[in-house]
Amino acid sequence: MEQVTVKFPEIREVMIYGELIGKTNTTLRVEESAHTFSLNGASDYQPISRTLIVACTTSVVPLEVAFAKAPASA
Repeated sequence: MEQVTVKFPEIREVMIYGELIGKTNTTLRVEESAHTFSLNGASDYQPISRTLIVACTTSVVPLEVAFAKAPASA
C-alpha cells in the first residue's frame, strides 16, 4: 500500500473516482496506481481534480496532493 496526504486548508472528505477514501490533512492508504483525487462538498477549491501516479511512497514521505481555496467571485 502507498501513502498519500491530501492537503487543503479545511477538513474535507477525499474522493478517488467518486468513492470516499478519507479526510484531508491525514495520511491515507491507497493502492499503487494512477488515481484521480477530488474533494467532497462545495466546489470552492482548485483544481477540481488531480490525477497522479502514486508509487514509491512511505509513511515518512507520503505523496502530497495539494488543493487550494478558489478565489471568491465578485
